[in-house]
Amino acid sequence: MNCQLCQKELEAYREGELPEGIMIQVKAHLGDCQDCAEMNQLFILSEKVIQEEKNLQSNPFLVTRIMAGIEEMAQGYESYQPVSIFQKVLKSALITVSLAAAILFGVVAGNLYKPLTTVNKIPAEMAYLNDAALESVDLLTN
Repeated sequence: MNCQLCQKELEAYREGELPEGIMIQVKAHLGDCQDCAEMNQLFILSEKVIQEEKNLQSNPFLVTRIMAGIEEMAQGYESYQPVSIFQKVLKSALITVSLAAAILFGVVAGNLYKPLTTVNKIPAEMAYLNDAALESVDLLTN
């Protein structure tokens, strides 16, 4: 018997629904083939897990807690009042105006710190800096 045929007949083998000759062949193959034997063990283990889950008792208070949570959320939605468009616009306008006022205050405060004695004084060296741009380069090459 090959593995494909054995794996096809595993469920019927476990339930005892196979004819005697095929049952003996599947049993012999499971004794010889490690992969098919492991697959059979996995099927048996999964059936045990499913049976144990069927026998579990549910918590009767779970439904009560879930329903109470749903009702609490529904009451929260009923008490919710949507914000009007006027309030949204007013809020964004106030934020914009306050940011502009903060920037203006920072500029004014920075200008107040500047000393008034050195506002229009230019050093003598700075006055001659642009004279080089007025001279022709051709005069210097001759």
